[in-house]
Amino acid sequence: MNPYFFRFRNSLALKVIVSTVLLSVGVIYIAGSALNSQLSAGIKKVNRQSSIVEARSTIFSAQYRLLLVQGENNAAVRKVISNVISSATSLTSNENAREVVFLRSPGNTKSIDYEITSNLVDPSSIPDFLSTKVRKSSDIGISYVKIQYISGLQIPGLAIGQKISIPNAGQYEMYMIFSLANQNTTLKLIQRYLFLTGIALILLIGLITWLVIRQVVRPVRHAALVATQFTAGNFSERLEVRSQDEIAKLGKAFNEMAESL
Repeated sequence: MNPYFFRFRNSLALKVIVSTVLLSVGVIYIAGSALNSQLSAGIKKVNRQSSIVEARSTIFSAQYRLLLVQGENNAAVRKVISNVISSATSLTSNENAREVVFLRSPGNTKSIDYEITSNLVDPSSIPDFLSTKVRKSSDIGISYVKIQYISGLQIPGLAIGQKISIPNAGQYEMYMIFSLANQNTTLKLIQRYLFLTGIALILLIGLITWLVIRQVVRPVRHAALVATQFTAGNFSERLEVRSQDEIAKLGKAFNEMAESL
């Protein structure tokens, strides 16, 4: 027989500790998962809402500035688009990036091409289903995407787009893509701390259970030893009684039984 199984089978303290720890693992896992889900949903919701507000404002501003150059030459239109991209994008790092993509809508047969992306973003970062949704709606379209750069770098992002009209060039789609790299880093940090906190709680619960069980098992173990000596004919042993709790009452009753033998 496995010595560890034999020890578990014959130890009340070990059985209680293992059972308590296993139950605690289950409870902590469920509570931790629920807390992680709530925190993750809250962070994503806040970031999504702030991104929508910023994208709406940027796209509206771009459309207004393009309307002001209606009738101007192509150079003036390109300058407006360049200024829109410069003011909307963040060039600090990929983790904080805000990218802009102008895509020509299918069916646009104008000879002038204003398709452009900021910071060498690959136009394929915009999925077909999102482009279709934007073309068929007058409102914005939203989707989580992978921001793909020409260099091969890929980071998670949130794309928000809307139809936009460019003077003398017809209908285009303008997208703002917000990097979610920092958000994902924050979520991973939260998950790591939740995991470490769960481990610490399990160890603490195991230690507390061991201390409590130790106070109960020690007198019971002593009583079992004295009972064994009784069966061997040694009736001189007695249990030590120090308090008035249930264990002490058991010891007192045990001693009285020994006196009557």
